[in-house]
Amino acid sequence: MLTALDDRDGTELWTWQCGAGVNTSPLTYEIDGEQYVAVLAGGNGLPYPDIPKGDHLWAFKLGGRVGEAVAPVPPSRRNQIRAAAVTGDTARNTITLGRIWDGARNAPGTTENLVAQNAMSPQHLSIAKGTTVTFVNPADNRSAHGAVSFFEAEFDTGLLMPGQSFTYTFDTPGEYFYNDPVAPQNTGKVVVK
Repeated sequence: MLTALDDRDGTELWTWQCGAGVNTSPLTYEIDGEQYVAVLAGGNGLPYPDIPKGDHLWAFKLGGRVGEAVAPVPPSRRNQIRAAAVTGDTARNTITLGRIWDGARNAPGTTENLVAQNAMSPQHLSIAKGTTVTFVNPADNRSAHGAVSFFEAEFDTGLLMPGQSFTYTFDTPGEYFYNDPVAPQNTGKVVVK
């Protein structure tokens, strides 16, 4: 939904169903003295299977006659991590940032990855309640990394420079999804039993 608000008091003035997520800022322009507002609603490039997709460029003016898009099926509240769980014992209760898990070695990969969705190593960690987990940015990574819990706001490592680490104790059972604030497509979850 694209929503227009009155900048004086926040009152909703108008809404429009765009058919997909509005992932850009609207812009305004003028042609022959007439003001237009345009916005892109898309999502085809996002690596999540149940997010509404689209490639819609909408341009609006007062008195326009184009109909709204059909409302998409809402995505699930949480886009599941599909990687197999790795136990805390196997991973030594450590999540290595910016690395892909090497299942053959049962260890983090040896090279930094800034673009893969699964560049949290392991991407799916299963631990017992009361376990302290260390998030580490290896000294031989070139970039800062971090891990920020994005549903429950349970933890935030802050930016970790290469060679730095952060520890957090998980005292409450549940699923904790997080991503890397530097490379936000890198996502993972910790499951506490």
